[in-house]
Amino acid sequence: MIRKVFEIMLKDYDTVDAFCGIRRVQDIAEKNKTDCFPVTDNGKIIGVLTRSDLIKTHPNRIVLDAMSGSYKYIEADESVWEAKELLEGQGTDILLATQDDKIIGIVTKNAINVEISKHIDLLTGLYKSDYIIYNCLKFLEHGSEISIVFFDVNNFGYIDKEFGHTVGDNILKEIAQILKDNAPEGTYLCRYGGDEFALLTEVCAENCKALAQDILNKVKQHEFYGNIHIGISAGIAGGERRNPRKGNMYKTVTNLINLASLASTKAKKEKDNLVLGYSGIIDEIAI
Repeated sequence: MIRKVFEIMLKDYDTVDAFCGIRRVQDIAEKNKTDCFPVTDNGKIIGVLTRSDLIKTHPNRIVLDAMSGSYKYIEADESVWEAKELLEGQGTDILLATQDDKIIGIVTKNAINVEISKHIDLLTGLYKSDYIIYNCLKFLEHGSEISIVFFDVNNFGYIDKEFGHTVGDNILKEIAQILKDNAPEGTYLCRYGGDEFALLTEVCAENCKALAQDILNKVKQHEFYGNIHIGISAGIAGGERRNPRKGNMYKTVTNLINLASLASTKAKKEKDNLVLGYSGIIDEIAI
């Protein structure tokens, strides 16, 4: 499940008065290992003071001289991915987490980066499945159509056994690079697990066929490590919305991903390399 801001926010945090001396705050930061302070004046937050601000400012100055006004609010129930996008989009170092219009915690850029790093696949550098699920939910909330293209390496178990896991790892890295190089702008890519990769797009399923076929051809034309022949299969799932979306969006997304995965398995069995897995079933089950 996608983690929420309230799960990683700092609930017990220090605030500093705008007219407090920098030297004193430096001592607090050192003692409490604090990277960031909300700055208050008459009980209201008017800015934030980061460790970087403390380092750059002379100890004899006051907080008001050193603080930055760069901070944003976020609902504590929002996802960590939403927090990441907000931090990057606004160029801030801290988010103030709220609930019922009250500040209940702070989230620093460092805390977000630590959390997001858990969702990066160390072998390929791609994000893991959580990233695709988050962006699927985001598309659906904005009323967009979504389609999933699922890629599955053919006979990967044999490759691992015949040539060793190190060779298998190199091949997965090469496939990941092919996907990165050929994924159109506005699509989202992840290593779903093992030898499986998923690509999310707002393009309807029928129109994804050319995209998937192009990537399959790129893999086919690529000269892999050790000149080993590699093929992949692809399955596509998506559907046109006939009714307003409601209910459990997470279930909608996982159903769609599962259908795309089944379609890729079917493609592999039929040795067709590409199965368009969308149907009216998706409308009824998933949307």
